[in-house]
Amino acid sequence: LEDNTILTDKLKKVQQENEELKARMDKHMELSRQLSTEQAVLQESLEKESKVNKRLSMENEELLWKLHNGDLCSPRKLSPSSPSVPLQSPRNSGNFSSPTVSPR
Repeated sequence: LEDNTILTDKLKKVQQENEELKARMDKHMELSRQLSTEQAVLQESLEKESKVNKRLSMENEELLWKLHNGDLCSPRKLSPSSPSVPLQSPRNSGNFSSPTVSPR
């Protein structure tokens, strides 16, 4: 009878530990689901930003090529997201010599 009581107490203790472990496992699974969802959102955001960066890099390369080849005056179709900003102001479009300084 005494062995039976000891075994019953051990069984209750093990069942309680088992329930606690199940609860911890459920919390971990929920956290894992949340992190997976967040990771998917972040991955999608990263892919969008990568596409934008690639497009901007290509536009930059094109503009540098045109600058080095003297092709900045030719008309270019601007994408709807590209701002229509002139690359050179009229007062800076001449030669690059420094202004003359009059002697005093």
